[in-house]
Amino acid sequence: MLQILCVALILIQASYSESCCSPKVVQGTAMEFGLTAATKTINQNMVKFYYDAEEKKTAKITTSMTGEKVIDIADYSDKKRYVITNGTKCNVTKLNEEFQEICVPSSAKFMGSTVLGNSMDNLTVDMYNFVMSRGDVSLETKLMVTPMNGGDCTLVGIVVFVKDKDGFEASETGVYSDLSFEIPDKSVFKPPKSCSDPDDVTDTLLFEVLVGYRRKVIYF
Repeated sequence: MLQILCVALILIQASYSESCCSPKVVQGTAMEFGLTAATKTINQNMVKFYYDAEEKKTAKITTSMTGEKVIDIADYSDKKRYVITNGTKCNVTKLNEEFQEICVPSSAKFMGSTVLGNSMDNLTVDMYNFVMSRGDVSLETKLMVTPMNGGDCTLVGIVVFVKDKDGFEASETGVYSDLSFEIPDKSVFKPPKSCSDPDDVTDTLLFEVLVGYRRKVIYF
């Protein structure tokens, strides 16, 4: 099981806390750590992510540990998703799902509050746990969010455990930083001219289930 590295967690209370939602506009950086149980394959990605609930668009730029760069743009208003690999190959598909704002689900169980860091410079976060299913895939998620003034919150950590009916298991950990609540350069949502019309293909691979889950629950 993957754990978030170099982070000290100190449980300080277990009182009730209401769920919350992200600000309407967010950009930042994420480090992703993934593990596939059967093959013991480990991957690590650096991600720049952009979330705009006002325009109903999300984008992420992922650089893998092998140097591969993938841009993933979801335009819910135009019902299209663009995936550009290494700046050349572009795959366009129909985006049939509705845009959903990023919120801690109402079904999530509050686990308590936690301090990250040391006693001189620490950050208090709320911890949640919830389980959901999509088809034959089960996902257990653990969230760490930072409460904000006005009732909003920001995601600082997430761990997702994935399992399907055939026993395939994987986990993914995300650590978030450099959060900003504006996106000065909106060109991140503009696909290159080389992208063509959407393909009439529905991909049901487990990987795609996790990608779709990220777009709904996480920042990308």
